Amino acid sequence: MTMDDAFDQRLKAAFADAQAPLEAPSEADIFTDKVVKRLSSPNRKRVLILGGAGSTGSAVAGTQLEGVFSSMPVPADGLLSNVAFLMSPEAMAAFALALAAGMVAVILPRRIV
Repeated sequence: MTMDDAFDQRLKAAFADAQAPLEAPSEADIFTDKVVKRLSSPNRKRVLILGGAGSTGSAVAGTQLEGVFSSMPVPADGLLSNVAFLMSPEAMAAFALALAAGMVAVILPRRIV
């Protein structure tokens, strides 16, 4: 058997056909490159618009929180009764919103980079 028989030629042709798609960029590679480029340079307008929408939603939630805290039954004794005595429903709602805003301020810069 020689090195240039028909089987070897068919085998070399099969390997050449299998190699060709790897050399040309596929649609998946082009799409992946496009997504990576867009992620590396975020759209600041989109971040600001989504942040503004989130802030508006939190303001609406804050107005609703006041009603939730004012209608909440408070026990007569214990730590929670002392907190409820010292803080009005408005102050509790403001504290909850400040906590949520603080959490967003910690997480958002890590997502943008």
